[in-house]
Amino acid sequence: MARRSDPWSSHPRGRLNDLSGTEWVRFTKSWFVANPPRRTPSERSHPAKFPEELCEGFVRFFTRTGMWVLDPFAGTGSTLVAAVRHHRYAIGLEINPTFAKIAALRVRAADSESTGARVILADARDLDAIWSRERFPTVQLVLTSPPYWDMLGKSRGGSRSAHRDRAAGGLATTYSNDPRDLGNLHDYGAFLSSTVDVLRSTGRVLEPGRYLVVVAQNLRDVDGRIRTLAWDLARELDRPPFEFQGERIWCQDSKPLGIWGFPSTFVPNYHHHYCLIFRRTATPTAVG
Repeated sequence: MARRSDPWSSHPRGRLNDLSGTEWVRFTKSWFVANPPRRTPSERSHPAKFPEELCEGFVRFFTRTGMWVLDPFAGTGSTLVAAVRHHRYAIGLEINPTFAKIAALRVRAADSESTGARVILADARDLDAIWSRERFPTVQLVLTSPPYWDMLGKSRGGSRSAHRDRAAGGLATTYSNDPRDLGNLHDYGAFLSSTVDVLRSTGRVLEPGRYLVVVAQNLRDVDGRIRTLAWDLARELDRPPFEFQGERIWCQDSKPLGIWGFPSTFVPNYHHHYCLIFRRTATPTAVG
């Protein structure tokens, strides 16, 4: 029985998602706090895993049960795990064989009802060929977090940092050693262009009217220069086949603060990420 306190609960839910009106409105708040739980040893092998809690909110808002979700930078499978937990199908592309294996194991453990998810060891730039070969259907959501340039391999300042902690613990401080990995492109312009090309290519497999969500962050380079990755992606992707719809800001309030710039220079502690939301509006080029 519908609750009287929810004025939208009796409205048909035939289009975007299965949420009630109250759930819909809560999700549209432009910022939220999500502090990832402690990671398992296999998850810690990835230097920049993002939380399933974050993914689940976007999966539930932008798809309905039984729809398809794509992550072209799958990592250890956060997007895919979130999708199968909520009875969606999922496809993930991952260039690092270690991470692809971890993602496949995690998805298998989460997919108790065999909803269906595929982890494919591949370069995301080969998306068209993969779709043609595998004959996948169009998807209803692309949800991903591309590499944050080559920042994982850089230690900034003399203070303790996540990079130094990982190095001291014998954990990876880069996404991979593969030269094809976008996180290994040291020229920022080349990295941005290649990343935009991958994200734009997802429009060819995304259903018209559906959404691309990109999680990104602005970055401070070792020379002190701010690389506005999130803003650059928003600008470069806001053209056919995508139209920028706005952002939700993911805030983390459990990260330790670094002493950057003290006592003479302002240097921000970046504890927020931009979840950039684009809608696929243009007719795509046929795949294959």
